[in-house]
Amino acid sequence: MKLVAVLFVGLLALPARADIPMTYEELIQIKVHNDMCPSIDKYVDFLERQLKLKGLENATPENLNDADRKYNAEVRIAIWALRIGCNNPNRYK
Repeated sequence: MKLVAVLFVGLLALPARADIPMTYEELIQIKVHNDMCPSIDKYVDFLERQLKLKGLENATPENLNDADRKYNAEVRIAIWALRIGCNNPNRYK
C-alpha cells in the first residue's frame, strides 16, 4: 500500500509528465488510503488535472466513448474516495 502511495507521490513530482495525462493502466493502480489525507488537496488537484489534460473536465459521461467513460469514472471515484474517506478516519481500516 505504501508502494502505491510512493508511486503516486512520484507521479506528482514528475515535471516531464506535466502535459501528459496518466494512462488508464496507471490510473487504476492508485489505491486511496488514510496516508493520503494530510495531502488531500494535492491529490485531488492532481486527479482533476488528469481530467483536464484528457479533455474530460466538464464532460457528460453519456457523450463519451467507452475508454473515456472508464477513465472519467476512475478519476472521479478516486476523488470522491478521498473526499469521503478523509472525512471518515475509520473508512480505510
